[in-house]
Amino acid sequence: MIEYRNVCKNYGDRKIVKDLSFTVEDGQFAVLIGPSGCGKTTTLKMLNRLIQSDGGEILLDGKNINDINAEELRTHIGYVIQQIGLFPNMTVEQNITVVPRLLKWDKERCNKRVRELLALVDMDYDTYAKKYPNELSGGQQQRVGVLRALAAEPPVILMDEPFGALDPITRDALQDEVKNLQKRLHKTIIFVTHDMNEAIKMADVILFMSDGELLQKASPEEMLRAPANDTVREFMGKHVSQGVAGQDNIPCGEIMRKNVAKVSDTWRTLECVQLMSSREIDSLVVVDDSDRYLGVVTIEGIKARGKAGASVRNILETTVPTVRTDTLAKEAFATLDSTKARYLVVLDKDDRAVGIITRTSMSKALAYMVWGGDAV
Repeated sequence: MIEYRNVCKNYGDRKIVKDLSFTVEDGQFAVLIGPSGCGKTTTLKMLNRLIQSDGGEILLDGKNINDINAEELRTHIGYVIQQIGLFPNMTVEQNITVVPRLLKWDKERCNKRVRELLALVDMDYDTYAKKYPNELSGGQQQRVGVLRALAAEPPVILMDEPFGALDPITRDALQDEVKNLQKRLHKTIIFVTHDMNEAIKMADVILFMSDGELLQKASPEEMLRAPANDTVREFMGKHVSQGVAGQDNIPCGEIMRKNVAKVSDTWRTLECVQLMSSREIDSLVVVDDSDRYLGVVTIEGIKARGKAGASVRNILETTVPTVRTDTLAKEAFATLDSTKARYLVVLDKDDRAVGIITRTSMSKALAYMVWGGDAV
């Protein structure tokens, strides 16, 4: 168990963290969220002593972390950041085993651990173990960063906005992978984000901070139903107030992912394949010169009908459902369910592709906000 007791941190006259107290149970996925500058990253880094607290106590399994050697403490707490931080001169295998080698694990044990971890995220050992970070996509690099944090089997993992720089589809996939890994391995994770949808999707418990103080600690469902005060309610936005009121008039434009992987219909097949590979996706939204939606191109379509050097104009697929920005989210959910599509393309009034709605981005709690008490 992790316990913060009246913890504070000051920078000069400025109080960054103020008398902070909370607990995180073993095996729990806790998400720290709040506006920029609220103290959530400082709170995270005080746990592994990358930042030293100025008052109070932080206990790890009942022991004050200040009584533990800092290097020893950090070898027992995994740490993942947005910038990934892989060593560029080390292979994937060497990056994953940094901490185990510091702990004097023998070569055979390290190799076995790398094979186990790569298998967890469907990365073949023979394909990836000897590659260097610059040979991997952004999503693959972030996977390796997560595996490195897991390598020495630490009971606690700290994650500081690890997916913030990724495209929406890769981000959704990694969120699912990390959540599944946490459940399977029963790790305690403290995760920092500024994205409420991400917090709702990932968390067992959400800790909402503002101006260095903890305003509310609650399950996602409880925080959606009963925000502690106006600060929490305003941060969570219009979705929460509508959901609490039992309304179902949230438009797709307010829940869509705006970072769409789009290409012009003049793009050629190999250019599209390269973009899909770099972003770890298997389809692209295709638009004309005025950004109007034409269809999608998929890796399967390129393999089956594409020709090297030819544009994708002649292999477009129009089977992906579309919705409008003012379409009710409830209707979009129904469309996803009835069509079994993996995502919807969101169009504005001028038929421009302005967003996508994916299955994984529609968490149970977001559905609850739309349907109220009938959510399942």
